[in-house]
Order: sequence, then structure tokens, then C-alpha cells
Amino acid sequence: MYNFVVAQIFGIIGIILSVLSMQMKTKKNIMIMLLLLNLASALNFFFLNSTSGFFVCMFAVLETFINYQFDSKNKNVPIYVIIFYVVVNIVLGMISYHKVLDIVPVICALLFCATVCTKKEANIRKIMFANQSTWLVYDLIVKAYMFGISNVLTLISIIIAFFRYDYKKKS
Repeated sequence: MYNFVVAQIFGIIGIILSVLSMQMKTKKNIMIMLLLLNLASALNFFFLNSTSGFFVCMFAVLETFINYQFDSKNKNVPIYVIIFYVVVNIVLGMISYHKVLDIVPVICALLFCATVCTKKEANIRKIMFANQSTWLVYDLIVKAYMFGISNVLTLISIIIAFFRYDYKKKS
């Protein structure tokens, strides 16, 4: 019971970070929030004994940090780094695979990889919409209820941010 409660506390922290991340205007701020969000997510899954979710989120912390470093120097992420991300995410999925459901975090990890490697904030929001929709299914199945709520709120936040930042630019 203790682990479940601690997991839900990290889930609440994740809700806040997830919603805020999509309301950030610049990629730099989005990346900082995504780094913290993935750390909270990893701890949530750790306390829920979800090995694949834990490993995928911890690697996402590393991915976000590396990409943040490239972005801070106004450099594109080299293709070999992106290939490394994809390979590691697939290997982590294979190592932690126990049931078909364990494939879902790998799909989310690959979507996240696309997110952090994207330059335009509008594209980040679009890919994160797919990412959050996929995580929602997984979170509900593994009983990560706080993150399920987080996914719904983040999806709403993405829609709001799309209208605040992206739709206004086109009009």
C-alpha cells in the first residue's frame, strides 16, 4: 500500500509538470519541464513495479538532457544520436518485456524521441498529443491513475496551447 501511495504522489507532481510543459512558449522551457516530468513518471512507475515504464522514462530523462544540450548550443541533434535513442528504447523494451502491454511504453518512448528531436514547438505539441493518448491507455491498464488523469489534463493543455500559440499564428 505504501508503494501505491508514493506512486500517486509522484503522479500528482507529474500532473502539474505535464500540464505546465505544454503551456511553455519556448522549446527550452518545454524541455526543462519534460525532463522533470519524465523523472516523476519514472519514480511513479518504479513504485508501481512497472519495469518497462520505469526504464523508458529514465532513458527519456537522459534523452531530454542530451537534446537540451544540443538546443542550448543551437545545434541539430546528429542522426547517430537519434539512432542511438531508437536502439536503446527498443533494447530497453526487449529487456523489460514480460507481456504484450510492455510494448506500449516503447511506442511512447519512440514518440517522445521524435518530440525532443523536433525543433518547432507546434510539432512538439502534435507529437505529444499522440504520446499522451498512448500513455493514457497504458496508465489506465497498469493502474497509474494519477498519470491517467495527467494524460487527460495534458491533452486538454495541448489543445489550449495549440490555440494559444499555433492557431493564432496561422490566423
